Amino acid sequence: MWEPRVYIPVSIVAFTICVGIAAFATYMILWKKMNPHHGSISKKNVDLELQQLSLSVRTVSENKISFESSSHKLMVVETFTVQELTTATADFCSGNLIGGSVYHGRHKGKDLAIKCTDHSTISKIKFDLCNDSTHFHPNIVRLLGSCKAAESDSAYLVFEYAKNGSLKDWIHGGLAMKSHFIASCSCFLTWNQRLKICLDVATALHYMHQIMSPMYIHRNVKSRNIFLDEEFNAKIGNFGMEECVKDIPEEGSASAEPFSWDRGYNAPELIDKSSDAITKNSDIYTFGVVLLEILSGKPPVSKLEKEEGSVFLYNEIKLILESSDAAEKLRQWMDNVLGENYSFDAAVMLANLAKACVENDPLLRPNAGEVVQKLSKLVAELSEEEEQFTVGESSCKPLVVKPICV
Repeated sequence: MWEPRVYIPVSIVAFTICVGIAAFATYMILWKKMNPHHGSISKKNVDLELQQLSLSVRTVSENKISFESSSHKLMVVETFTVQELTTATADFCSGNLIGGSVYHGRHKGKDLAIKCTDHSTISKIKFDLCNDSTHFHPNIVRLLGSCKAAESDSAYLVFEYAKNGSLKDWIHGGLAMKSHFIASCSCFLTWNQRLKICLDVATALHYMHQIMSPMYIHRNVKSRNIFLDEEFNAKIGNFGMEECVKDIPEEGSASAEPFSWDRGYNAPELIDKSSDAITKNSDIYTFGVVLLEILSGKPPVSKLEKEEGSVFLYNEIKLILESSDAAEKLRQWMDNVLGENYSFDAAVMLANLAKACVENDPLLRPNAGEVVQKLSKLVAELSEEEEQFTVGESSCKPLVVKPICV
């Protein structure tokens, strides 16, 4: 008797809901027909919001890049005034003379190496390489700035300061910065330090030859152009200055004396003019000569006593390694300041690597990457103990003397 009372309200509610849904659907269809562009407008609004968001993100990113770039601006070549450099070197006082035409200076709390030169040399330097922060490498000496005198041909180059001088000073002079920064003349590089220096230089060449694009050929890899910082990390100097390197002197000229050190670095293909262009293989050759200097402590070429002629390191190592008693001759040929404080097996490997680098045929020489790989293996085998400098039988760090001029 109560069932109709239940079903009738339920049916009315269901009918009302259905009618409401149908009405809403009809309304939406009619509304969309009357507003056909509403969807696209909404999409455009969404797209606009996304673009604004993207712009905001990009702006933040660009600001970050700009900020980072501003820090790199500290690495670009600056322009110094003559007065600034005169003050930095105490009027180019002889007490600040490092060697040749290079002076030690101090500017804004930083140590500098200031080279006196001329306008012509400045014009040959590839400042674009030095200004590009992507070409900064820890084993390359940085060119910090330059200066041109307005009333004369005098000009100056300002370099990163190498506290411990050149490799040449240490190998051939027994001290860094002769008579200037090192008080003791009996300091010399240990075997471990020599191997690390070899690896540092090879790493810089690998960067120039195989990482830089386009490839860069240094043309002047010599012990006098390899510098040592406070921690005795090696850095190659004269980066971006290959056009400043003088041409190889002709035979018979006054500068082409057989005992001239520069002749000891000349690759055969450059001497006999068999190649029209200097290649990266020429850099590998000169690097090989540097390896021989580090091993033997001898100059790249020396004059025979009481005889005419010269002795070249690249000839010596070939004769030694090809002899029947190569081991004994190599021991005698090694730098005597090392005594027995070196690994003979490593010395043999380094001597063979140097010999490969000074092959007459450029195509037989290893590339910089292969050299780095072999030297890395040698360095990895070294003791991890802290390296020290040896004086006599004891070890010490070099005694740094402050410049005379203030």
